[in-house]
Amino acid sequence: MLSANDGGLLFKQNADYEVMLKFIYEHCVREGVLLHGYSLLDTQVHLLLTPNTERNLSRVMQGLGRSYVRYFNQCYARSGTLWSGRYKSTIVQPAGWVKNCLIYFDFLPVLASSKGPTGEVVSFAGDYEWTSHTHFVGLRVNGHITPHADVWNLGNTPFAREEQYAQLAQAGLDSEVINQITTAIQGGWVLGDASFIAEIQAQTHRRVAKAKPGRPPLVRAAP
Repeated sequence: MLSANDGGLLFKQNADYEVMLKFIYEHCVREGVLLHGYSLLDTQVHLLLTPNTERNLSRVMQGLGRSYVRYFNQCYARSGTLWSGRYKSTIVQPAGWVKNCLIYFDFLPVLASSKGPTGEVVSFAGDYEWTSHTHFVGLRVNGHITPHADVWNLGNTPFAREEQYAQLAQAGLDSEVINQITTAIQGGWVLGDASFIAEIQAQTHRRVAKAKPGRPPLVRAAP
């Protein structure tokens, strides 16, 4: 996730969204990073990616940020950065949670009370043009998106996958899942079930999950 500085707008017209997508595609191809989904909001850019290395991910996000700032500043005769700081990222469990994240992206315009460039209020994910929702329901094919296994497993044919995805998006996500994804993105916590989080935690000394509220349990010395 890239966020705008001080709540400023990242997009002022449709052309800005198109330019952002162009930069996303270019930097992902250049660094060999797979793009699985996206959501472009007034003040945020959300991407679901599979990089070959951590360095490739950083290069995509840094290059994207610099390219768009240069375009935006030239287009609107301004100077300075657009971003509130470094991008935020999290590791997502492949089974099930990738699908949840894609649907979360579809509903971000609603959750963020975002409005389109002409001022229309977004009432459902399908009303908003600047997410990968249109691709996954078959309304507009996007050759830059690499479907994740979570999407392939929705059906045996493109039509079956699109129909199943549309039904899942229509049903939405419960508040607990939404809160879990939001917390993971904001805090950089690993997103997945307990066993997946434990597996990732075993590979690093950094805490990868938010601590439970309350005081830690008292450890007593053995007699």
